[in-house]
Amino acid sequence: MSTGHRLAERIYELRIGSGLNQEETSARLGITRMSLSHFEKRRRRPDVGLLVTIADHFNVSTDYLLGRTNERGTRV
Repeated sequence: MSTGHRLAERIYELRIGSGLNQEETSARLGITRMSLSHFEKRRRRPDVGLLVTIADHFNVSTDYLLGRTNERGTRV
């Protein structure tokens, strides 16, 4: 599975798992609902800064979002 596909899938799964709709999630991330929709449908990819913001919001690592690991947690 490609990184783009995995990223889209993980953003969607994390949002649904948090019980949030696109409007709520996009407001919390400081982006438009349309941008979030594009990320979830693989039409666009977030830039590095936004990728970090998404990871922080859902308390997962960027590696998890990108499909490089299946471990959700962040480690310092």
